[in-house]
Amino acid sequence: MPPVLKTPDHVLDAGTLAKLRKVNSTAVVDTLARNGFAPGYVYMPRVKNLTPGQRLVGRAITVRFVPARPDAVAEKPAREASPEYAAFELAGPDDVIVMESMQSKLMSIGGDIKFLRLKQKKVEGLVCDGGVRDMHVVGNYGLKIFGLDMTSNLGTTVGVPYETNGAVTVDGILVRPGDYLVGDNDGVVVIPRAAARDIATKAIEYDDLEEWIRQRLDSENLSPGKYYPPDEETFKLYRAWKARQ
Repeated sequence: MPPVLKTPDHVLDAGTLAKLRKVNSTAVVDTLARNGFAPGYVYMPRVKNLTPGQRLVGRAITVRFVPARPDAVAEKPAREASPEYAAFELAGPDDVIVMESMQSKLMSIGGDIKFLRLKQKKVEGLVCDGGVRDMHVVGNYGLKIFGLDMTSNLGTTVGVPYETNGAVTVDGILVRPGDYLVGDNDGVVVIPRAAARDIATKAIEYDDLEEWIRQRLDSENLSPGKYYPPDEETFKLYRAWKARQ
């Protein structure tokens, strides 16, 4: 089982995480696009917030499900050693469990009993491209839950958890252990681990820049085209204003 990445260069400090939790996913998408990561690389188009109003920011610990087949079921570790439970034990308060779940709400990745452990460990949340059961209970656990939809289906008839902390594809988007995920009502975005610190810093600035633009447009009664989308001149004006504050 590959360990979750602990390399300091890939880990966001508590202060950066706190600021990033106030930034909308749209600002993160825009920042990634400005730095070589097009939305098609990082934005999950169908995954939605099953805990509306909650914002998610955390580092990925991954689980891969494969279609249920007798030999695959026989091969995987059983009980507490099962790949999803192994991932749960790796996770902590700033981590997100990310599950490749075959892009089907019929693939239930768990419900109230499984995810009680995530509540106990104060895990940030869960992202999957499958279905989540028992949201009437799980929704009260304090977890931020993102998936294709809620479901009543029994997932074991569809798929089997097969690998912990390998590269996964969730809603068509690559997620690697140690990547960061940002989620809100507008969707889920992946920040590649190698760029996490740089992108987080720039996204925080970009979010503040957009607020500055809104204030300027309102006070000056101008067309959005004056400052938006922001170019280098807009950034220069914003940074000069920021330096004076």
